[in-house]
Amino acid sequence: MFTNDKLTELNDTISRVTKLTDSLSKYPNAVKIPLRVEAETLADSSSTAVMFDATSANQNGKMAVVDNLQIRTLLNVINAISEAIFVINSAGVIEMINPLGAKLFGAPAEMLIGQTWTDYLQSPFKDEYQSLFDLWNNASDQNNKVTQFNHGPKEIIINRADSTLLEADLSLSCLPSIQIGSEPLFIGIMHNLTSHKAEYNKLRHLAHTDKLTGLANRHAFDDALQTNWNDSINHDQPLCLIIIDVDYFKIFNDQFGHVNGDKCLQKIAQVLADVLPSNNAMAARYGGEEFVVVLPNSNPLTAEYIAKNIQRRINQLTFTDIGLPAQTKISVSQGIACERSGQYRTPTALVCAADTALYRAKSTGRNRINMSS
Repeated sequence: MFTNDKLTELNDTISRVTKLTDSLSKYPNAVKIPLRVEAETLADSSSTAVMFDATSANQNGKMAVVDNLQIRTLLNVINAISEAIFVINSAGVIEMINPLGAKLFGAPAEMLIGQTWTDYLQSPFKDEYQSLFDLWNNASDQNNKVTQFNHGPKEIIINRADSTLLEADLSLSCLPSIQIGSEPLFIGIMHNLTSHKAEYNKLRHLAHTDKLTGLANRHAFDDALQTNWNDSINHDQPLCLIIIDVDYFKIFNDQFGHVNGDKCLQKIAQVLADVLPSNNAMAARYGGEEFVVVLPNSNPLTAEYIAKNIQRRINQLTFTDIGLPAQTKISVSQGIACERSGQYRTPTALVCAADTALYRAKSTGRNRINMSS
């Protein structure tokens, strides 16, 4: 990822290279590259870069020629560097783009040069950057000078030329410490986030998922409970919690082994995932043979209905598919607590109330549902 420090480092590199090659500028056969000025493209499409030194432009402004060693050195560095880089003018028109930059935009460099770069941005990023350039240009006109400009890094979405979308981060800055004449130029540096996003999502999923059951883990439950608690308090909406404990699970493990005990937990987890009433609800493994169901914006009647459905489905589970006797059965005890209009002071108090209700359900015979008063 390119940052402002990287831009400074790039500029320092250019300066050092320029000093080493300064003696070349005295020769009359210095490289001259045509430039697209304003709306007219005067560049040869075979050129690998398009830039200009305004001091060498002719009187009518129709032609400008690069005869600036430092800028030519910049072009060489940009083309060789292993980051996606493009250069645009104050109107947002692409003046130069290196091979990696063209790859991210999904089109050849010769097709992209002369195009407005924001045309390749998905809304609302397109509107944001167009407004940003309008603001910057107005500030420059009022001050009658080149104003320092930096923006990012910021995540954006590119509408590529092949109609696919690409997530990237973008840093946009004035070209630092380079004499570029009257028209300012800006350098955009992009980094493809596709693989990083996929890896991040994978790691985030692993960090929030119980490996055995595939349900949310305790960490994810804690986060979801706090979020839903805040929503419940701020918007005066009910929030219900069901804590579920497998009855006599130690006996099940001792009789059939821990491998079958794990398979039993997986079957119960599947039941919980199936009975969730909405995408906002969550089933999580709370610890050991305990599970929890979070029901945002649900009243006690709904919570009790879901608990009864859980009880019925778990009572109907069979284990012949894992080699256990047909008469093997399992049950759960459940405790329910619901936050309504400030009944509980904290989310922890809500959990404690559901846990107390669960204890009563187990102490009165198991395979029962108890509602906290």
